[in-house]
Amino acid sequence: MSNLGKLFVKARENVSFWGNIFYTILFILVVLNIFIIPHHPHFELEKFPGFWALFGCLAAIALTKICKGAAHTFLGKDEDFYDRN
Repeated sequence: MSNLGKLFVKARENVSFWGNIFYTILFILVVLNIFIIPHHPHFELEKFPGFWALFGCLAAIALTKICKGAAHTFLGKDEDFYDRN
């Protein structure tokens, strides 16, 4: 197994650790967004601290749900689809 393969195996074994790391980074970015406010917001909602972080999170969740639903609808096959003659 290559070094990259070993790295992926270790990462898969420590999923909760990596999840905590990414959630911590996300939390830090949201907190920083509260203190660093854009000087000239283009939209009314941009004036609220953390708007873009919340918007990005909701958009990512929505896109994931939409794509998963589309994949099941268009790519899903019956259980015995490949067993048919």
